[in-house]
Amino acid sequence: MAINIPTTEDLQDLMKDFEKTMYGKIEALFKAENSGLDIYTNKRIKEEMGGDISDDTLARMRERGELPAKKVSGKWYYKGEDIRRVFTE
Repeated sequence: MAINIPTTEDLQDLMKDFEKTMYGKIEALFKAENSGLDIYTNKRIKEEMGGDISDDTLARMRERGELPAKKVSGKWYYKGEDIRRVFTE
């Protein structure tokens, strides 16, 4: 039975590949954080509009397709560009 023992060079190559992968992932996370993700929730919309809109109105707008949204873990999320488009028309 043959045993495959990695050499020091093999381990160094493995570490370099791992570092490249991790640095790439970390860089992507920093870019995402610094891009200022423009995400709204029902609460944020209501706060910015001074409480002049209800949850029912937002639900109606979602159902009609006027306000695109995504539900994640029971909470509705909206893109900032969609909010500005809908409420500035």
